[in-house]
Amino acid sequence: MPIIQSAKKQLRQSKKNKARNDHFRALFSEARRAFEKAVKAWDAKAAKEVLVNTKDKDGKTTKAWLQAIVDKLAKKNIIHVNNASRKKAKFAKMLKSLEVKA
Repeated sequence: MPIIQSAKKQLRQSKKNKARNDHFRALFSEARRAFEKAVKAWDAKAAKEVLVNTKDKDGKTTKAWLQAIVDKLAKKNIIHVNNASRKKAKFAKMLKSLEVKA
């Protein structure tokens, strides 16, 4: 355990940041698994629902899914912006291959 006050503060900050990062990474993993499950089942409609946000009649987002979560991770510096772009492109490519074959 740290003895110096600044080291104690750094430990508190690290724990708080780790908890936040773990939460958002878990959201990403859940959405990614759902998307990959839909891709394996060759279900383009379900995959598209998981990839893009669903909106209600007023145009408000009701459920933010995979693309929005990846953008959030990049915005909060949990992953690098280029990494986020690469992930989104990969998911879009997977979805497009489903739609072409369907």
